Amino acid sequence: MRRCGGKVAILVLATLGFGGTAQAAEVTIGEDGRTAPVFDYTQAIRERVFIPQPGVDQDGNGKMDFVTADIIRPRTDAEVPAIIDPSPYYTTVCRGNESQCMADWDGDGVNDRWPLFYDNYFVPRGYAYVLGQMLGTGYTTEGCPNHGGREDIAGEKSIVDWLNGRAPAYRAADVTSQQVVADWHNGSSAMIGKSYDGTLANGVAATGVDGLKTIVPVSAISAWYNYSRTGGVRHNNNYPGGSLNPTVTTGPNPPPGVNLPNRRPQCAPLNAFVNTIDGDAHGDVNEFWLARDYVKDASNINAAVFAIHGFQDDNVRMDHLGLWWDALKANGVPRKLWLLRTGHEDPFEVRRAEWVDTLHRWFDHYLHGVDNGIEDEPPVTVEDEKNVWNEYADWPVPGTEAVNVFLRGVREAAPGIFAGNAGGDTGARTLSFTGSNSPNSESAREAAYITNPDVVQTNRRVFLSQPLKADVRLSGTARLDLKASLSTQQTNLGVIVADYSATPFPMVTREDDGIENTSTRTCWGATADGTPCTIGDTCTITDPTIENACYLEVTKPEENVTQWRVTRGGLDSSNRDSLWYQDATPVTIDEKDEFPITTMPTTHTFKAGHRIGIIVTGHLIGRADAFEGGPAATNGSVITVDTKASKIQLPIVGGRQAALRAGVF
Repeated sequence: MRRCGGKVAILVLATLGFGGTAQAAEVTIGEDGRTAPVFDYTQAIRERVFIPQPGVDQDGNGKMDFVTADIIRPRTDAEVPAIIDPSPYYTTVCRGNESQCMADWDGDGVNDRWPLFYDNYFVPRGYAYVLGQMLGTGYTTEGCPNHGGREDIAGEKSIVDWLNGRAPAYRAADVTSQQVVADWHNGSSAMIGKSYDGTLANGVAATGVDGLKTIVPVSAISAWYNYSRTGGVRHNNNYPGGSLNPTVTTGPNPPPGVNLPNRRPQCAPLNAFVNTIDGDAHGDVNEFWLARDYVKDASNINAAVFAIHGFQDDNVRMDHLGLWWDALKANGVPRKLWLLRTGHEDPFEVRRAEWVDTLHRWFDHYLHGVDNGIEDEPPVTVEDEKNVWNEYADWPVPGTEAVNVFLRGVREAAPGIFAGNAGGDTGARTLSFTGSNSPNSESAREAAYITNPDVVQTNRRVFLSQPLKADVRLSGTARLDLKASLSTQQTNLGVIVADYSATPFPMVTREDDGIENTSTRTCWGATADGTPCTIGDTCTITDPTIENACYLEVTKPEENVTQWRVTRGGLDSSNRDSLWYQDATPVTIDEKDEFPITTMPTTHTFKAGHRIGIIVTGHLIGRADAFEGGPAATNGSVITVDTKASKIQLPIVGGRQAALRAGVF
């Protein structure tokens, strides 16, 4: 150990990550116990490499495809770890709240602008930062994207393999060009990113690749089926090949600083083929979606996982986080979780200082081997109220139990009530309604279903608690066990859990994913021209073509409401027993059947005086306008609910006793 400029330089020898091996790396630890910014960002080494994908030719041009990686790393003889952001978006919709694209302003074939703050902050602290461009995207001039399929995942995995000497890389997409070796790498890598980026990180981790010590998926997909389908009901038409794949491929009008040809015509044949195998005809799980399910391979994971998700996310919904988190627990994967009271947003936008500090310590531990105790801290952080963050030992919150709430009928012309047990001799034994798709827009449809819960409508059935005597907190996944008969062989079914109050209460808005830009910018790292930039201080951008570390701050606007959708779910009645396309079966008309409808996992507290509402519908309310389930789908089915047996399981903190104290039944 030696003192150096008020800091301590130490040689750390540690086991870096879950299932990894010991790696030696010299790091400079500051007085705060974190790696210190001792490397000059203006002198950082920038390079671009192309990694071949043997046997892969997704653009069908007769040539082997390549994946492109742009690297920025400190100029040092010491070996350093790598933070990889795998993404298809670098030259299309771009990254972050301000839609930053990578850019080669001077046209020399080396990247000049690095989206997000990772390079500015971590390169001076002894990390390399890698822009891992997905197959057929970014500056990859060979190949086409394939909706997160095996080849896309293998392409991002090959970056980890190259860093660890198991795959070659070249200066051009040509194996006869100069070969590049990552002799600067210490053997430890991370993958991080929001949305598709974090999705790729999930997929690579599920391969079990050696050297990937941790991933940090933010609002990430864990099973692609769940993104554009719910319970056998599709939300879109030809989404993989008709919408997403073309979007992530560089088009005819690239962003400023992106000097690339339009590759969408070359990828059109693959996209057209994808449209024939994505199962739109039935909306169920088939081989296409099974190949894009990373949850099923969670037992392969050798990386610690720090997951982040907004529980108001209607884009990548919370079922992705729920499935992934449960699989990580089941397989003993070291894990950490932040749940944000926003939509599809990054914690850098909503809790900036705490996020950067926590991520810094996480990477220090898993990539540099710093013994800072972060793995022993409470693993779960939840934003229980706006800007009120609490820590827990797990999620769902310990002490949560599934409580059966039976949905009792009173009379045909009145909403139903909650009961603590099945059966009963009083009240209506059945309640009927007619499935309907109108009105057309998602927000209008949801509002129509939720509004005026005490008024009977022909296209829904509402069941209400009495005003609560105490707070009731949900944590986890609710499931409606609906027993009903249908007048048709098929219909779509939906459920909404709602919070009602006689007086307005504040909720972080779902508009714009719950954030709003301010005019203030703050600094989070070094700048390419050496302009002084102190972490957390306000700053300005004077030249947008110079890599800077100056980012807009945001606020989280609230709205005062008297009703609020807490969570929702849906099901194609043909998928009541299985989502696999070969198992879907129509119901027998007018015969009672059981329909399990799982909602999105969430966390929510119903305050004392509020009422809990369960709305049963004949239509799915989803992340977009929902199509009918398949060719036999029927609008206008009469759904007759058995109100002696139907129930919803609510994940209540404190279980049945908490529900009894609050007067839920």
